[in-house]
Amino acid sequence: MIRSRASAPVLAVFLAGVFLFATGCQERTQPALDGKGEARAAPSSSETDRVLFPVEQDSLWGYINRTGSVVIEPQFDRAWRFSGTRALIRQDGRFGFIDSTGAVVIEPKYADAWHFSDGVAPVQTDSLWGFIDPTGEVVVSPSFGLAPAVVEEGAPENGRYQRTRVDGRYGYRNDDGGMVIEPRFEQAWTFSNGRARVQRDGRWGYIDRNGQLVIEPQFRRAWDFRNGLARVETTSGRLAYIDTTGAQVWPGR
Repeated sequence: MIRSRASAPVLAVFLAGVFLFATGCQERTQPALDGKGEARAAPSSSETDRVLFPVEQDSLWGYINRTGSVVIEPQFDRAWRFSGTRALIRQDGRFGFIDSTGAVVIEPKYADAWHFSDGVAPVQTDSLWGFIDPTGEVVVSPSFGLAPAVVEEGAPENGRYQRTRVDGRYGYRNDDGGMVIEPRFEQAWTFSNGRARVQRDGRWGYIDRNGQLVIEPQFRRAWDFRNGLARVETTSGRLAYIDTTGAQVWPGR
């Protein structure tokens, strides 16, 4: 049942603006923007303690906390980061959502889905997309032929550091166009939690805001830091979580 048809035009504009091109949910390795382009306030210690991170063990996915302790036992075919009080999961080829206890609150019944943002999540029924709220109630009936784009999980930090490319190398400029970190990396991404992932000699590591390598390039792949941890893929192809010093919190298997 549609809760409010009056909200449909607004959400239709939201869909068209945020979900830029068609793509599936197979590679949710990059998380969703907050949609406002504003830096989020730093979480309190109590909020940080409740932050959970998806991990894979024996081909099943569950969640750990910041200390690496398992909070939700691995039981899902695939799991993604929490967005608010809900996390997207896949079970038996269908998509649904769980809460922070691991309880399934929206049954895996969708052909595809995406993270919650501003209180709604896009879901695909058959070939069309609509929106649901955190209880699973339909807000906008499936009527769109667009799928969400793969974007960053969590908004990058605002500030004077803007990525720039010079002669095939990446560095950072300030808002006035002045170079603050000289272009010397094969790839570089935005700062998050005071770290930016960069690539050198085909491996990924992290720099601080002074441009210093604080975590040497050593990973096959790396993701942005969020709530103090970042997911990385080791040279052996195993996933791990590291803290901002490079110490492994969840060792690769």
